[in-house]
Amino acid sequence: MKKLLIPVLFTCMAMLSSCGEDPVTPTPTPSTTSKKISEIYYEYERHDYISNDNGQTWNEYNSEYQDNELRERWTWDGDKLYSIENYSQFIYDDLSLNFTYDNGHISEITAPAINERMICYYDNDKISRIEFTSDNKSSEAWDLVYSGNKIIRIDKVDIPEYFTITWNGNNISMIKCFESDVCTIEMSYTYDNKQNPYHGSDALVALAIIKADTFALMSSNNMTSERINSLFPILTLGEEYYTYTYQYTNNYPTLKTQREEVILPHSDPVEYLSKSITEKRYYINYLED
Repeated sequence: MKKLLIPVLFTCMAMLSSCGEDPVTPTPTPSTTSKKISEIYYEYERHDYISNDNGQTWNEYNSEYQDNELRERWTWDGDKLYSIENYSQFIYDDLSLNFTYDNGHISEITAPAINERMICYYDNDKISRIEFTSDNKSSEAWDLVYSGNKIIRIDKVDIPEYFTITWNGNNISMIKCFESDVCTIEMSYTYDNKQNPYHGSDALVALAIIKADTFALMSSNNMTSERINSLFPILTLGEEYYTYTYQYTNNYPTLKTQREEVILPHSDPVEYLSKSITEKRYYINYLED
């Protein structure tokens, strides 16, 4: 459900073969990531409910379970992330990614199984544009706007779609999605005070942009809550609310538990409500120091 609410940037990785200019080779900067993910294991359970009395009572009609299994294996060379092997059974996540570098900075992320890639272009040491190709045909591009070292806006090239990003310190507190200057989705976040293992090098910034989770992976700390509110003027899509809890070792999460609750109205006027509650658990292993 979450992927359907957020515009194409999170789910499409299908994008441009060239941009009309060569990538600028930036001066390399060191990664700020001290712990490196090696493997992520995953399990989940989901329960679906229906209510005919406006949420006073809920009746369960479906449940699903998945046992703990390997989801991702990360390969590094020093501070550089070179590949993520993805073992997920889900179509949107089933992408093994390869990372290519130019003078110490990420220049390309490719998904060989589906012949798609993301190309990073730089202005000095900052990623200024991401472009995408699918089957060697151009698809779309996004320009990144900064305030200091923080990304505050991402614009789709030649199309009136964009995201605005609000920061609280080194964490993203709010993201708004716009189409033709009309805000369609708001996403707000809260955090813990521990180290986010996805935060660090520009390779991880690029990964945060294309990964199916959220831009908030660029934050310094780990999300503890996420609220997604749809603001479409015609279609009511309801509200999604996520909470996150963690177990830590040496200030880094080793177990991330995501609880998702989605309540949707059906028909107009509302005839009944549906609710799904999903709990996902991610077991995170790190390379030895």
